[in-house]
Amino acid sequence: MTDEEYLEAQRKARAESVEFFRAPNKPERERWVVREFLTNLGLVFSDTEVRSPDQDPPDVTFHDANFEIKEILSKGRRRHQEYKEGLQKALEATSPSDLVEMYTPRDFAVFDVCAGVYVEAKELAELKYAADTRKALDLLFYVNITDVSGLQETPFPDLTPIDKLGFRSVSFLMGYRSCTLSAAADAPSFLHGALKRIVHRKVG
Repeated sequence: MTDEEYLEAQRKARAESVEFFRAPNKPERERWVVREFLTNLGLVFSDTEVRSPDQDPPDVTFHDANFEIKEILSKGRRRHQEYKEGLQKALEATSPSDLVEMYTPRDFAVFDVCAGVYVEAKELAELKYAADTRKALDLLFYVNITDVSGLQETPFPDLTPIDKLGFRSVSFLMGYRSCTLSAAADAPSFLHGALKRIVHRKVG
């Protein structure tokens, strides 16, 4: 691949990201999160089984699951603006070296993930969703933290506070990892299979 071919590929990829993260594409992003979550769990399904219902909540349905999708980003991150700036940088680049960015990888712990999920879920329980609504919702967090190279997967913290929030289930997606942190007895069975353990996508 020549330098110019590389730059063109970067421009195309970044333009697609800008388009994907436009507000009108929110339903597609939510379905993508669910598909990634299910794929990590090893489930076999068709895209038509992952649906955006007319009424919200939930954001996405899959069989008997009623997923409400939320995202945990790095503090202060404005992702769509970030992609726009990245595209502009690629459009102005004359060499691949112009696109090199500093990267300081760090590990993240499941304890930190659970703490972030609890804070967000608690706010949703207190300010947005009534108790009856929570009983039928499967809350799914897409954890999207920058500069994370690995996840320390043990030990898990006490998850009782999350249980007490009253959602039918609370799960998270982080890269090729899926995990259910809390699940009521009537939660979908495939969520119970990932309860309090991190399931990795099988590749190859």
